[in-house]
Amino acid sequence: MSPAGRWGVTLAGVVLSLSLAAYLRTALRPPEYRGPAGPPRPSVGQGSPRIVKKQQPQAPTVPPEPSESPVSTPAKPGRVQVQATRGWNGYPLRGVAVGIMVETKPRVVIPEQPRTDEHGMAYFPNVPSGRLTICARGVGYLESCRTAELQADGNLSMVLGLTEDETARAPVATP
Repeated sequence: MSPAGRWGVTLAGVVLSLSLAAYLRTALRPPEYRGPAGPPRPSVGQGSPRIVKKQQPQAPTVPPEPSESPVSTPAKPGRVQVQATRGWNGYPLRGVAVGIMVETKPRVVIPEQPRTDEHGMAYFPNVPSGRLTICARGVGYLESCRTAELQADGNLSMVLGLTEDETARAPVATP
């Protein structure tokens, strides 16, 4: 199959997956999160449409502030080290860009994107704790990503094996 054909199949799969995920998200959401039901709409052939009067908007109510607000201390950031290797043979790759995205809503991309050293290592000294997606990209290699959990003030070590691909000559971008 040609590269254009593979991209088409990949794109179709992504669109189908995202569409199904969006449908399931709304269908499985509890009724109180779906919004007001409103009057039933007439279906085709059930008479004329009804005129519904628009209700005056009400001012939003502000919840009362607690007398004592709890003081929350932010979790200490952790440390992440990533080694980029060629495939699964373990040969370290130099100059590969490594990026981290914190899986929060909204997602947060760590602004620094170091390149690997002569041992294939990239270091991130201050990464927020939580669920992370870590990706490595290099010219001539397909991108490799993994998801992991970083504990507060913890250490995370990861090896990402990159697969060689002659079509992967695009410039490196952030995850």
